[in-house]
Amino acid sequence: MREPEISAEIRERKGKSFARKLRRSGEIPCVLYGIEAEPVTLQMNRRAFEKLLTETRSVFVVHYGDIKQRTVVKEIQHHPVKGDIIHVDLQRIKAGQEISLAIPLHFVGVSPGVKMGGVFQELRSELEITCLPKYIPNEIEVDISELNIGDSLHISDLKLEHIKIEGDIHTALCSVVMPKKVEEITVEAEEELEEEEAEPEVISKSKKEEEEEAE
Repeated sequence: MREPEISAEIRERKGKSFARKLRRSGEIPCVLYGIEAEPVTLQMNRRAFEKLLTETRSVFVVHYGDIKQRTVVKEIQHHPVKGDIIHVDLQRIKAGQEISLAIPLHFVGVSPGVKMGGVFQELRSELEITCLPKYIPNEIEVDISELNIGDSLHISDLKLEHIKIEGDIHTALCSVVMPKKVEEITVEAEEELEEEEAEPEVISKSKKEEEEEAE
């Protein structure tokens, strides 16, 4: 399968003011680095790059000048308010050399717990992995079709060939919980029950005992 390609231009100028000017013109500043070579500052068309991301989150070819370089996205920076892409880090890859990068999670299936009224919670949107370039996936599928209310899936539940997942194996990826209102009602009922059980028993005295105490 042919790898997607994107054209870029060498960015001669640097600095925040020039970067803002680039963004206003529809371009994204980026840096290409890795494989013991000097970093190269580039610029790419924003719409072309966004279209590329719909096609792959794995290996693609960036074409600048007379060079065609296989690469992957190492990091994407977004505007904190608008959400627009404002900067991209690209990493060169080489066949036979492992690479570490973040891959998005894709939750598939229908949870029985959700069918019963539970709420699905996505706790992680991506995972850091290490593998050879040929094994880099576009996304990691997480099957939630066996999750009941109170269940969760962790990194340790994923079985991926040729791929090492970085991070604590006990890290939760998603869960199915009771709706908040139901939880609140349950908690309130438990608290009321505890209060009732904690109330001291009042023993009423007999009339004879009261008369004896009064003497």
